[in-house]
Amino acid sequence: MYCPLRVMIVALSVVSMTACTSGGGDGGTSGGDRPAVTLTSVEPGRFDSSRPGTPIPLATLKTMDERQVTGTFGRPVFQRDEGGVARLLRYRSDACDLDLFLYSNGGTWQVRHAEARDRSLRTLPVDRCAGSVSAQKR
Repeated sequence: MYCPLRVMIVALSVVSMTACTSGGGDGGTSGGDRPAVTLTSVEPGRFDSSRPGTPIPLATLKTMDERQVTGTFGRPVFQRDEGGVARLLRYRSDACDLDLFLYSNGGTWQVRHAEARDRSLRTLPVDRCAGSVSAQKR
């Protein structure tokens, strides 16, 4: 039985598949004249806070235990325990997210590492983000 709709669907499929393979096979171009997409490194973010507070240096953060951290920043918006070995505490201000990584030190949890980023996941200065989070303590 002849079905014009089936013939049209098959013809369009063949044309579509041909278009997918017409780039020359070298991976350098797509669609003939469009250049291939390349990834570049992300530039640092721009810190912009309505209440920036006083920057808290990373060296100061690394002297804090968990009690001092919660006293300075309040309750984290997220926390995760890494099997009793490490803890992640995430804090947020209007400008950034601050991740503090705490490790057990003789029965107390001590900050050993910190990262800060904007809402687009671009890196920000930890000290400025920490100041902003502290000023906007929850």
